[in-house]
Amino acid sequence: MLGALTSPTFAQQFREPDYTIRGGEVLGFEIDSKTASLIIFLDGRARGELIITLPRNLIDAKIDLNDSDFEILVNNLNLISFDEIKTSSDRTVTIPIRRGTDEIIITGTHVFAQVATAQTTEPESIDKRIEAELKLEIPDGKAKLLIYSDTKWSGAYQSSSNDYTEITGQRDKSIIFGCESSFGRQGVFGAKIEKLTQDGFLRIVAIQNQNIISQGSTQEKLGEVLINGDCVSSFNASPGGGCLIATATYGSELAPQVQQLRELRDSHLLNTESGTAFMESFNQFYYSFSPYIADLERENPVFREAVKIAITPMISSLSILNYVDMDSEVEVLGFGISLILLNGMMYVGIPAIVIIGIRKRF
Repeated sequence: MLGALTSPTFAQQFREPDYTIRGGEVLGFEIDSKTASLIIFLDGRARGELIITLPRNLIDAKIDLNDSDFEILVNNLNLISFDEIKTSSDRTVTIPIRRGTDEIIITGTHVFAQVATAQTTEPESIDKRIEAELKLEIPDGKAKLLIYSDTKWSGAYQSSSNDYTEITGQRDKSIIFGCESSFGRQGVFGAKIEKLTQDGFLRIVAIQNQNIISQGSTQEKLGEVLINGDCVSSFNASPGGGCLIATATYGSELAPQVQQLRELRDSHLLNTESGTAFMESFNQFYYSFSPYIADLERENPVFREAVKIAITPMISSLSILNYVDMDSEVEVLGFGISLILLNGMMYVGIPAIVIIGIRKRF
């Protein structure tokens, strides 16, 4: 810890920064004015990332009039490098997390007590604010969810490259989330937000690549807004491509089984050289036939059910890897070889034993 934490009373005197998190949950924020730090408490449950937008009127880092780097500690370990997007009003940083991460400290050169005051958002001014948002750069493969309201709300959002995430808030909020297309399938997203009061308004807008990709609004009592649509197309056959067969089998890229495979790929295999090399070789083989299998599944429900029965044991065995730490080449190879042997026994060994047993009887 860099310094004494401020009292809970002071910690409540600033608006919660906009953020999105994958692989955990943010539990709260505090400001330490003595060390010019923002302390973030969280529950890290898996490998993921925290993308947080830091208003310059809350915390900033400057030397004279020039921007300097934030110092970021993750569980008291210095984060050497991180992605950052700067604008005149805020700085958005992407911080990797993993299971067990419970504290992040962002230290600048100065912080401000941003007292929480009543904020009003006039509906007629929202269009101008959206126009300003459309001029800002968003990282490739990501989109932004804009929520405009003058009351309390809650809901959730999800995309083909972002896990189901519940959100709550009061008045305006913006969230950057992954929204990528995958090989052979259009990326999708969806969000559902509900007003928690009878009065007030709610408008939500999804933008990507300087375009509005979906929007909706309500002024109804306890009204809700549901938006969904396609992400900007960027199909590729890279190691991060989509799982066509599993998607066709379970009906959606948002199905838990497909999300499980994506989490295994992105959070484990692609973080090591051997895992990345395996995915590159596997994709060349897999995409040579998977589009045809996926098309057959969509055309023939009986065939789809047969494929589901066939791949369910494999997906169940792979789920083990989401609950173990694989941070080195040796661990990836060890678990990978073990699962290959396990699946070989399930798909080849057991059927062979059964066939031999039947032949001996007859």
